[in-house]
Amino acid sequence: MVIFGVRKIHFLLLFVIAGGIIGQVMYKNTKRYFSSYMIAQANGIKSADMINYINDLHDLCVQRNTPALAFNLQMPDSTANKIKDIQAFFIIDVNHDEIGDFVDFKNDFDLTDTTIHRLEDRLHVKVEVYDNSIFRNVKNGLFRYMRKNPYLISLNEIRKMQLQELIAQATHEIKKLDSLQNTDYFQKNRQVPVQQSQLMFLAEKEPTMYYRDKMNLMNRKLEYTKELELATDAFTVIKDFTSLAFEENPRGKYLMRYSFMFAVFGYVFLLLFRFRKTIRKYSLFD
Repeated sequence: MVIFGVRKIHFLLLFVIAGGIIGQVMYKNTKRYFSSYMIAQANGIKSADMINYINDLHDLCVQRNTPALAFNLQMPDSTANKIKDIQAFFIIDVNHDEIGDFVDFKNDFDLTDTTIHRLEDRLHVKVEVYDNSIFRNVKNGLFRYMRKNPYLISLNEIRKMQLQELIAQATHEIKKLDSLQNTDYFQKNRQVPVQQSQLMFLAEKEPTMYYRDKMNLMNRKLEYTKELELATDAFTVIKDFTSLAFEENPRGKYLMRYSFMFAVFGYVFLLLFRFRKTIRKYSLFD
């Protein structure tokens, strides 16, 4: 078979060239589209609910329902018409370190597999557009889409209220700890001299304990404050769309695909042509 292919290489080249020409024609008659992705954090809501909500936009894109897509993203129809697809996916954590290891693009995650799990507060949003310059418009549209959902707004407001309460509680605990430390310090200074050596020994350890507890409270307060100030919306961008988006259907992809297809087709055709008499003979025999 290999020798046959080498002998017919000039015919195969003709098929490859023909495939390349067809690929070029298909490339010219197909709209270019670009893809980029965003890593987002769901605030006050599980990633599964956020993904389902975003994938309602995916359904509109599949149906090419441009007016509905433009309405939901609150953008002109002319801009929404340049969006090919918007879809959200789960991020999978393999080693339970709460850091995403891969994206479940096929949506075939096995819920019974306890060795890996979905991140509950992170999601991967992939966007495909026909115009490389509208990724910012899509991102702003996604924020508007989130802010018009009463359920998401309510959950996010509850989350922010809880954070404010935790900050107030941590502040109160820090003040109580400072007051307790000051009171304890003055009480020990009024002890009798006989017990001075023992009290000094205790005093050397207790400030460390106070310091450790206070630092823990301050770190908790800092985390609450950071989350409250940075994650103001129900949807926080961790990694934004890149302006250097990837072209999903470049010229080379079409040329290689159709050249390969025609090369295989040409080889099979030449093989059948070469053994046509034998094939006809067996066909008549049957």
